[in-house]
Amino acid sequence: MLTIGNVEILTDERRVLVSGRPFDLGPKAFDLLELLANARGGLVTKDEIMRRVWPNTVVIENNIHVQIATIRKVLGRDSDRLVVVPRRGYRLAVENDESVQLNDHATTVAAPTARKSNLPLTRIPAFGRDESIREVVNLCGESTLVNLVGPGGIGKTTLAIEAAHCLKRTFSGGVWLVELSRVTVPQFVQAAVADALGCEAGPVGTAMERVLASLRGKNALVVLDNCEHVIHAAADIAQVILSSAPTCAVMATSRERLKVPGEIVYRVPSLDVPLADDGDQDPARTSAVQLFLSRARAIDRQFGSSPGTVAIAGGICRRLDGIPLAIELAASRAVALGIQELAADLDNRYCFLTAGDRTAVPRHQTLKATFDWSHSLLSAKEQAVLRRLAVFPSFFGLQAAIAVVGAEDVDETEILDGMCVLCEKSLLIAENSGAATRYRLLGSGRAYALQALRDNGELETFEHRFIEFVRRVLQRTLFMSHMYTDENALADFKSQLDDVRSALHLVFYSHRNRVLGLELLAATVPFFCALGLSQEVRKYAQLALTTWSDGRVDETASGLTETVRASDDEQSPTDPFVKHVVSLIAQ
Repeated sequence: MLTIGNVEILTDERRVLVSGRPFDLGPKAFDLLELLANARGGLVTKDEIMRRVWPNTVVIENNIHVQIATIRKVLGRDSDRLVVVPRRGYRLAVENDESVQLNDHATTVAAPTARKSNLPLTRIPAFGRDESIREVVNLCGESTLVNLVGPGGIGKTTLAIEAAHCLKRTFSGGVWLVELSRVTVPQFVQAAVADALGCEAGPVGTAMERVLASLRGKNALVVLDNCEHVIHAAADIAQVILSSAPTCAVMATSRERLKVPGEIVYRVPSLDVPLADDGDQDPARTSAVQLFLSRARAIDRQFGSSPGTVAIAGGICRRLDGIPLAIELAASRAVALGIQELAADLDNRYCFLTAGDRTAVPRHQTLKATFDWSHSLLSAKEQAVLRRLAVFPSFFGLQAAIAVVGAEDVDETEILDGMCVLCEKSLLIAENSGAATRYRLLGSGRAYALQALRDNGELETFEHRFIEFVRRVLQRTLFMSHMYTDENALADFKSQLDDVRSALHLVFYSHRNRVLGLELLAATVPFFCALGLSQEVRKYAQLALTTWSDGRVDETASGLTETVRASDDEQSPTDPFVKHVVSLIAQ
């Protein structure tokens, strides 16, 4: 028999007595109570609970919360013997057991007055976030609702926890972290908040009523972490807390806005990365490279000692857009496979960056899991827009998106709506450039979307639409402007250079439609030559000669090669050159 206050646990009989009277606890709650009691104050991890209480069964973590609430009800006034160790598990002290104290990063799950915070005591270095932490802290002084928004893996949770630690003195009523990542049902969000605040379960009042009762009159901060998959429930709770407990504040992290009155959005930036082709910059001074080296050296203390490693790491971090999660996953791969091999194969990042931290939440253990999480929150139309936009290699405009993405199953209005949603959910980046807005997918997100396009059997169709779009734009520019004297036309072409190169690569390296390829190549010749890039045209013309064999291809490609060679020493193409290019297109 085990005793906890006035509670007796009769293990042999699988019965519980409260003040000598039987209490119907339920089989799973009894199994959990017995497991905790037999540990004699020792830590029982969440994984062990899942394994022992629900063997050979897949269940969500909310099941533990439900049984813990039942056990608290049984313990009554002795519920302060139950201790939660954040992110790890639980402890329960039995009679005459003094082992459960506030140690090993544990905090009691009693009334909120027994503690001031449940923030994790183990701090993770927040590379390059000093300025962001200051900004978030300042925003919390200006508004009672601050939402840290950004794509998956950008470091929202780390930033929120560090800012919350800085705010503990400001909020005398406590700072409470509510981890919503494992809450799969919106109806359980209120219970998760109550659990984080240590509100004692009872027969009277809902979880939200107990939360408000514990917060009223206090100057407290509630941090709602990972709201996106339960966004409506999280928004409702934030609004209720702020209206019913006006001395409190809410900080949230999400991939989109809560859309609650008074909300201030802080867009979490990527880490700074080395600039391309900047020989004067020390890559090791950028926060992205510092994170990369720190994670790699945590595995191998000698990592980075060879010449050139830091420079290669800088290039990797730049190609990963400074996203902390992607950088951490890449660092672990660099140790296992070698940094040069990692850099060489980074374009295959979707299936390459799969090694992660086993203790991380599932959605952060691989890049694929991160994007699966975001992708699952989109409608079918929004998913279609996302994967089709992946054919653009970098920036694109709204009209380009409509021209390429539109099909029978997705009309123009749905494209516009879908792009708005993707921007809201931090999957699509919008940048204002003067009067125009440009869009792009981050590199890892684009890799994920391209794979989805391939898996859906749409890759070739929409790559062809993209190539056709590039050809039409180039031909219109060529015929409608005096490109060899018109600086605006040349600037126009420079803004399309990524698209042009991508289209040429798709045509010539995948052996696609040769006529389309030659038309596309011919339309680019004057612009490439005017920019001093005639070698690129020659490369593709020679590739056409070696790849395809028939009279027209040989004649056209040879003509392009000779024309480019003749124009190499000229500052700009001459009229005869332009006429020759036009004649090639018209053939």
